[in-house]
Amino acid sequence: MRRLLIAAALPAFLLACDEAHDEAAHTGEDWTRGMEQAFVEKDDAKMDGTGCSGVRVPDQGDFGGKVILTFDDGPNPNTTPDVIATLRAFNAPATFFIKGSNGRGEAAQAILEDIVQDERFILANHSWSHSDQKRLPIESVERETGDTNAIIRGAGAQPLYYRFPYGSSSCQTAQAVRDAGMIITGWHIDSADWCFAAGGGYCPERTFQHVPDSFRGDMAGFVMSQLRRSNGGILLFHDIHRSTADALPELLQQLQDAGYTFAGLNDQAVLPLLHGVEPPATPFIGHACEADADCAFAADTRVGFCHPNGFCTLECAGYCPDKSGEPYTFCVADELNLLPDGPGGVCVPQADEANGDCADVPGTVDRDADRFIGDSGAAARTRRACVPAIEQPEE
Repeated sequence: MRRLLIAAALPAFLLACDEAHDEAAHTGEDWTRGMEQAFVEKDDAKMDGTGCSGVRVPDQGDFGGKVILTFDDGPNPNTTPDVIATLRAFNAPATFFIKGSNGRGEAAQAILEDIVQDERFILANHSWSHSDQKRLPIESVERETGDTNAIIRGAGAQPLYYRFPYGSSSCQTAQAVRDAGMIITGWHIDSADWCFAAGGGYCPERTFQHVPDSFRGDMAGFVMSQLRRSNGGILLFHDIHRSTADALPELLQQLQDAGYTFAGLNDQAVLPLLHGVEPPATPFIGHACEADADCAFAADTRVGFCHPNGFCTLECAGYCPDKSGEPYTFCVADELNLLPDGPGGVCVPQADEANGDCADVPGTVDRDADRFIGDSGAAARTRRACVPAIEQPEE
């Protein structure tokens, strides 16, 4: 009888160990280092596109207020069902990037099948072990990808989307994933829920330095501050954390109250470049103009206007929106003193082959420029940008 009792207790014990392991994996030095690097790499996507990166997304804002919810590392039988219930209550589509090793067992399989049976949800691949795939032999990457795809197929879905752990990839690992017929999917906004979970609702600087001090106890505020920059985008959460599951209802309500709507990862109108679709042409930063009416676009509360040099721009401090199919943008100082409220910044395109290295942007010159930071708290950056030309006074 004693042996039977011990045997019966083993599955619950092992499950508890698995959950504890998942939580611990989000608090170690490797995790912090990986997510710190991903945050910087995501910002540097404004420099050279997606390339071989696992975190950069080819589509950049403005996303028209569309938010794409994604959840990594599940399933966790203690938390994932609560996340699913909240999503259904808000009629919100979502994608679950599962860790293959967490998909074993009857309880996990039941959750995965529940996800697959809901047309609002997508089951996707997040490797088998959550190891840094860039550091693994290609054979191991291929095996982890295939084994996790087998779990997804076993639940009744066809795997299409893949997210690298930590967004960490190389050209070789990225090609291996693409050769498996999968779309590499990064993110625009890291909720840092893993950091807030590790700190009991407070994200310490030693764990993640990129959360401003004003938001270290406010995950929702941190998320909202990032969403405003791009007016939506792909949002990263982890469904294995109890704190994430508990915070999700209030956060989704805040998003709705702020006017955001939810879209699926497979929405090609929101993420055309991710799916290899050419986006339609509409006015944007750097386009030629003669009047403000030619610049009918906006980002958060800012409205596009026609720069006196003849191109569309926006007022900025630190950040400018990007747009699918357009050169990346950059915020530079307003050297012509155009802005009514005093010194500030204006958005310009970065020098790019698509704009003839600024030759196609009226009244600009191609040169290195420093980012205008203002009160944004953005990191200092220098980029080759299409900077408004300043006429020299006649002698």
